[in-house]
Amino acid sequence: MTSEFSELSHKRYRKRTIRRRIYVVVGLLLIALGYALMGVSPETSINWALTRAVAGMGCIVVGFGLAVLPLLSSWTSGE
Repeated sequence: MTSEFSELSHKRYRKRTIRRRIYVVVGLLLIALGYALMGVSPETSINWALTRAVAGMGCIVVGFGLAVLPLLSSWTSGE
């Protein structure tokens, strides 16, 4: 009975750590995409530059949440 419980607990732990790693990678990719969207050439129209800036900031904020929040929660929970 105990070995089954520890095996299930280990599987849950592995799934959680894999999920957190995926969130961190996706978050970092979103941050990079956000910075790429923020870069516009000087000839770009104002409306398109503003749209790209807003989309870039949104990607950076969401990416930061995905990349950093799992790390903070693991550090504060002591895992």
